[in-house]
Amino acid sequence: MYNLRYHVASLIAVFLALAVGLLLGTVVAERGMITDQSSALVEDLQQRFDEISAANDELRLGLERDRTFAEDAVEVMTENRLEGLRVVVLGGTGRVDGQPAVERAVTEAGGEAILVTVREVGLGLLTTEPEGLAGYFAGRDMEMAPAGPELVEQVAGSLAAEWREGGEQPLSALLADVGLMDDLPSTEGTVTVDGIVVMAAGPEGCDPFALALARAIVADGGVSVGAEAETSSAGVAASCATQGLPAVGHIGTPQGRASLVWILSGRARGYYGPGDDADGYYPVFGPAAD
Repeated sequence: MYNLRYHVASLIAVFLALAVGLLLGTVVAERGMITDQSSALVEDLQQRFDEISAANDELRLGLERDRTFAEDAVEVMTENRLEGLRVVVLGGTGRVDGQPAVERAVTEAGGEAILVTVREVGLGLLTTEPEGLAGYFAGRDMEMAPAGPELVEQVAGSLAAEWREGGEQPLSALLADVGLMDDLPSTEGTVTVDGIVVMAAGPEGCDPFALALARAIVADGGVSVGAEAETSSAGVAASCATQGLPAVGHIGTPQGRASLVWILSGRARGYYGPGDDADGYYPVFGPAAD
């Protein structure tokens, strides 16, 4: 016969079975909910990724169109702006990434780009007195300054006058003969320089001789610009700008090439590029500057 103890045990077994069933059902249900939530989350992330990817593609296409437009616009804006002008592009023996861009900007604007390389920092005049230089100055009733900043200024001023006047260029030839600088390629023995683009770097930004030469050319009525491919706080462009010369710090861009031509043509002054100290990314393309 079944007794009370048997019934109690049976009831306990039934309740245990119910409890286990409820527990297992809850776990299965929760797992199903988590799976559903995970699937929904993945679908939402995929949708957002697709939207971002589509937006990026649209932005990339827009940038490509803007770049193409800028390239086309530069050609129209700078056409014949430097017609008949001879511009020396003065580089150093180190890497000068922006030199081809400067040459392109000048030639496409109708000017002549003359590439010249300074073979030593400061043309070597800070520490040495090149052979034959004393005789050059003596022949012009001038006393040569001792090696140092004063000699740099003296040679730069004489070279600037020689380049600006045209005709025979004995100082340029002398510096080329002693291996300090390239001689100017000439037509019938004469080259008149209208402007200079300084790209030669020194230990503290611009090469000291290049800077002195740029100033001398400006003083003689020409135009000088400091230029480099990428703006640096200690670069050539920033260095020239602090010395009061116009400068372009992004010559590898369409805006940089347009800025360079506008400065060389007398239609703008200032420091242009992405630097914090720049006057803008490009000048106002209007009438000639005062």
